[in-house]
Amino acid sequence: MLNFTTNEAGGVLIIAFEPTDEINYDWQSTQRDWLYKLIESREDPRFAVDLNEVNYLASSEIGFLVTIKRRIDRQKGKVVFFGISPYIHDIFRTMNLHRVLDIVESRNDALGKLK
Repeated sequence: MLNFTTNEAGGVLIIAFEPTDEINYDWQSTQRDWLYKLIESREDPRFAVDLNEVNYLASSEIGFLVTIKRRIDRQKGKVVFFGISPYIHDIFRTMNLHRVLDIVESRNDALGKLK
């Protein structure tokens, strides 16, 4: 399961994901909906998704990340993903997501790309 926090840097909303051990934590219905509303309500639709703390993604979590990208695209926004481990990067390549998701190495690279 994933949990996330948000903070802002230079007008860019940074969404930092991290794994959680809470087995009964239903992020799909609580935080997911809150994040979707936040994405849709931002006047400045620039986002950076931080996956530094994530070592594994279940298929539902990958779907969640793709949905985030689609919702941002609908808002005419931009999103950049960073801090992706080699294992997850391999999964993204296998699924051809590296062609859909804008992926960079670091937070600074993401913020630079979103200027």
